[in-house]
Amino acid sequence: MYDVRRLWPALLLIAVAATARPLPAAPPRTIAVDVLVVGATPAGIAAAAAAARTGARVHLVEALPKMGGVITWAWLTTWDMNLTPEGSHLTRGIFWEYYQALGLSFDLEEAINKLTWHVYRERLVGSTTNAPLSKVLIENGRIVGAEFDDRDWQRTLTVRARQVIDATDDADLATAAGVSFVLGRPGPGGVPWMQAAGLIFRVANVNWQELVADLLKRKGAGADPAAWGVNGRTAWGYQPMMKRYKPTQPETAVLGLNLALQRDGSVLINSLQLFGVNGVDPASVEQGLAKGRAELPPLVAFLRQEIPGFAQAQLAGHAPMLYVREARHVRGMYALTVEDIFAGRVFPDRMAVASYPIDIHPYVPGWISPYAPVRYVYTIPLRALVPIEVDNLLVASRAFSATSEAAGSARVIPTTMALGQAAGVAAAFCARRGCTPRELARSAALLVEVQRTLRAQGAHIGGDGTP
Repeated sequence: MYDVRRLWPALLLIAVAATARPLPAAPPRTIAVDVLVVGATPAGIAAAAAAARTGARVHLVEALPKMGGVITWAWLTTWDMNLTPEGSHLTRGIFWEYYQALGLSFDLEEAINKLTWHVYRERLVGSTTNAPLSKVLIENGRIVGAEFDDRDWQRTLTVRARQVIDATDDADLATAAGVSFVLGRPGPGGVPWMQAAGLIFRVANVNWQELVADLLKRKGAGADPAAWGVNGRTAWGYQPMMKRYKPTQPETAVLGLNLALQRDGSVLINSLQLFGVNGVDPASVEQGLAKGRAELPPLVAFLRQEIPGFAQAQLAGHAPMLYVREARHVRGMYALTVEDIFAGRVFPDRMAVASYPIDIHPYVPGWISPYAPVRYVYTIPLRALVPIEVDNLLVASRAFSATSEAAGSARVIPTTMALGQAAGVAAAFCARRGCTPRELARSAALLVEVQRTLRAQGAHIGGDGTP
């Protein structure tokens, strides 16, 4: 008789080979919903939740393997808040739920988990990740859905919807549908200027207590709290020291340090600036990322020498993607301007309130913003979310219709989440009532209903005499 035990290695190899074969592609899937949200950015997550809470059936699709947008992929872990001059919070509603869950500055992994589970808990929201857009479905000038390359299931996913929200950071779906846009702002010779991109990096072995003690000492000595400070897990300062740093890479600079303490004791740092990055050109983004990677070792060596608490600091990684602050601005029914911000405009079709200062990072080395870091409380109209060429579409991201200068204020996550919530409510309303976003924006009676729903969801949209 044969000793079966001698056959085990061969049998094991056969079993492994069988399981290693790729699974056959799943058959194409088609679903129909009331609202399709493209982009599981913070704005897209807010849009999906807002639409579902009105009773709409929603599907949320993300091109990347994980949800969370710039939080997950660029490691942006501190909110840039909208406050009144007296310090009252202006962005409420769905954003406020996340603020209460995470705080002002937060742990990266905790944020990714909570963002994802907040989507899963919405009963009427289905979701698909790792599914890049492959085709926009347009009938008679109206978007009726889209096709996606569902890479996890190796199939085509078709989502047909009554209304569509583009919550991608750079209006990828709207652009694919033929919506016109402005890239950054016109620079010399007609070359577009876009704000410097950033590469957020992680440093280990920082003595956080020593750092905080130094910042508190400076505060006690009368340091400007806007330039030096600490608030829980976040700290900022050291611009005078960072001005002495000499970058090794071309078109590279550093800001004062913006620091976020993580649960494992490491610190995320937002300081490095990369000029000339076109956020919608993959080759340009990759070149910027390579420059940033090359700059990090000498930058961390400088921090060890100059910054309290960093004597033993070691580079422990960087975000997988650049923090792109600006690329496309779609052309909408209305474009928000700096004049609107300065005047504190209260639009009849207002959907959100904001006040973050006009924070324009340099377009080129040496460029200085003409805008002081002053807060103006202003509103954003629905018309700025409605593209002019294609109907049944709302754009709720930093790419909404605004001038480059106005977007310097409105690009921050709390504002885009407020726009996402507004777009979700508006899209669900249009799906239910059979109107288009353009028709909604032109109807005072319909707008009142949408604004009433937003307020019922806890959003603050201004115009009622409250800050």
